[in-house]
Order: sequence, then structure tokens, then C-alpha cells
Amino acid sequence: MTVVAPGSKILVSGANGFIAVWLVRILLEQGYSVRGTVRSKEKSAFLEDMFKSYGDKFELVVVEDITKVRFMLVCALAWKSFRHRKVHLMKL
Repeated sequence: MTVVAPGSKILVSGANGFIAVWLVRILLEQGYSVRGTVRSKEKSAFLEDMFKSYGDKFELVVVEDITKVRFMLVCALAWKSFRHRKVHLMKL
């Protein structure tokens, strides 16, 4: 049983790490789209070359400070939860 549907986009953080590079390769070979996060564009340039044959199925995103991203994600989820509750209460 596959938990994530084939063709879905998978996030791999630290995509330029030794194990992550292999994970990215396996996911791409199995038909998934991969968005990889890295801390530095310079240290991950080899990834774009390595996976260029997959076209837009592979994407790199530079995230210099993951703590800032986590904070924004928590805020977004809290806002979504708040909005959902507000709409739910209005329906009562």
C-alpha cells in the first residue's frame, strides 16, 4: 500500500546531503516530483546538473534559516485553524 500517491510532490530537506541525494534520485526514478531544500545555492549547484534530465520534476529551494520558515508555517496553520473555527461557528 502506497501512502503517498505516485506523481505527488515530495519535500526533501537538506537535499545536497549524502543520503538525501540518493533519496531524491530514487523518488525521481519512481515518478515523484521532488522539491529539495538547501542552505546554499553554491553548495548545491551539482544537484541541478545531476537531475536536469528530470526537467520540472526536480526543484531546488534555498532556505538559509529554517527557523524562520517554521515560524511562518506555524503562523499560517494557526490562521487557517482560526478561520476554519470562525466559519464553523457561523454555521451554527
